[in-house]
Amino acid sequence: MPVRTRWLSEKDDLGQVLLEYGGEVEPGDTIAVSEKVALLLTGGAVSTTEVPVGWEARLMARCVHHRPGALGLSIPVKMQYVLQTLGRPRIYAAAAVAAVTRPLGIRGGFFRVAGDVARYVDGGLPPYEDMVFPPFDPRKAAALCADLDERLGVGVAIVDMNDYGGAVRAVSARSIPAATLLASLADNPMRQRLTGTPFAIVRPS
Repeated sequence: MPVRTRWLSEKDDLGQVLLEYGGEVEPGDTIAVSEKVALLLTGGAVSTTEVPVGWEARLMARCVHHRPGALGLSIPVKMQYVLQTLGRPRIYAAAAVAAVTRPLGIRGGFFRVAGDVARYVDGGLPPYEDMVFPPFDPRKAAALCADLDERLGVGVAIVDMNDYGGAVRAVSARSIPAATLLASLADNPMRQRLTGTPFAIVRPS
């Protein structure tokens, strides 16, 4: 059940927002929280002013093949963040692997070398054109889920879903298992960007 909220900002407290909009939650439920909103409300988003885009990022971004509606690293500021975070040697190696394997019909070589930071970095587009959202550190995500579980009395999970799949970053002790959550959210009920549904209540049938 997607939960529509008012437009949230970094000034909001995640726990308070979940209490405010979690009126339909029942024992046994799990609240799935959008990773992007969790980062925004806990100070994990990175301002684009900290990621000045250079010529390398612009050049490499132009070479990215992206899916419709999912621009990925074709957005220069995201490519710059990946270069800064992972370093040039690793990203150049990933690009070289992609250059060799893509003509052979083998996809995903770049991300197998570059890793999850490159695969899951988000932002750089309206309404978050001035922010970059790196993937949540698993340990911090687990600690946040545990804290929210205690405050709310139900399971909590941080998820990153899109129309092509996604990932469950962390779950709390009372949460539905991660694999079950991933299957339940596979059709991306929370949608993207401007829909205003950053949470979903997942209830066992």
